[in-house]
Amino acid sequence: MNRILMTVVLIAGLTGSSAWALFETNKELSKSATVPLENAVHAAVTAMPGKAVEVQLGKDEGRTVYKVEIIDNAYKTRKVNVDAQTMQVKIER
Repeated sequence: MNRILMTVVLIAGLTGSSAWALFETNKELSKSATVPLENAVHAAVTAMPGKAVEVQLGKDEGRTVYKVEIIDNAYKTRKVNVDAQTMQVKIER
C-alpha cells in the first residue's frame, strides 16, 4: 500500500510543472516535516474515514502540511490537511 501511495504522490507531483523546480520545492518542504507520510495519512483517514487517493506536501497558512485527498464512504472527494510538525488535522469544507 505504501509503495502505491508513494507512486501516486510522485506521479501527481510531476505532472504540470518541471520536475527540477518541484524537486527543490518538495526538498525544502520535506526538511520542515517531522511527521512521516504514513502517520499523516493514517491521521487523515482516522479523521475522515474512506480511502486516501492522493497526498501532496504543501503550505497552508504558512505551515507545512500534508494535503490528503480522501474518497469517503459516500464516494465524495474530501480534502484533509495534516500539519507536518504537530499532526493537527483540518478537514476542508
